[in-house]
Amino acid sequence: MPGPIVVAFDGTSAAEHALAWAAAAAVRRGSDLVIATTSWWPVMLEPVPAGVRLVPDACVDLAVEQVTAQWPDLRVSGLESGGAGELLARAAELDASLLVLAAETRTPWRALTRGADRPLAFVGTVAGPVVLEVRARQLRRDTLSLAFDLARPTGTGLHLLHTAWHRPRPADLAGFVVSELADWLVAYPNVAVTYQLTTGPRVRALNRSARTASVLLPAR
Repeated sequence: MPGPIVVAFDGTSAAEHALAWAAAAAVRRGSDLVIATTSWWPVMLEPVPAGVRLVPDACVDLAVEQVTAQWPDLRVSGLESGGAGELLARAAELDASLLVLAAETRTPWRALTRGADRPLAFVGTVAGPVVLEVRARQLRRDTLSLAFDLARPTGTGLHLLHTAWHRPRPADLAGFVVSELADWLVAYPNVAVTYQLTTGPRVRALNRSARTASVLLPAR
């Protein structure tokens, strides 16, 4: 069985949508689900000061009850977390197979994408494509597999967002991506794949893509 799916939850409508998405994904993958109450305390002030709880303690208990009622065969548990650093640490302790978050502008994208050592999924509320970030010549097979598996049932396609911190020859990077995708395109013939190369600021590109994506999978 794969490790649990951990979903960050703070009671907002966007977080509720991400929670439902994570629960459905856990059922499909045969994983447990862990709901982590999260307070997006300003990154520069982490760790969250002792005693500061911006999300009521009962929030996670209610979320566990609601998910269990809808998916009675799913093993669901809850834990209290704090900011981005604590959330990443708890996910590592649990050996999570996936960390799910709502794709909101107030989410600390930079801290999460830089500190993650496991797949992240930022879940949006629009019926857009699955967006997978590719960094330079780094394309992980586990993340590719996740991206295609998510894109296949939705029918919205897979969009590759290729972020580069310098100005390479576009043809070189595009050729790398095509060669890496060859076997996947054969295995998933019904998944339409699009490609975009950007050399702008990475976090800005991720934020922009998240506005039109059903799911955004950053590189790590």
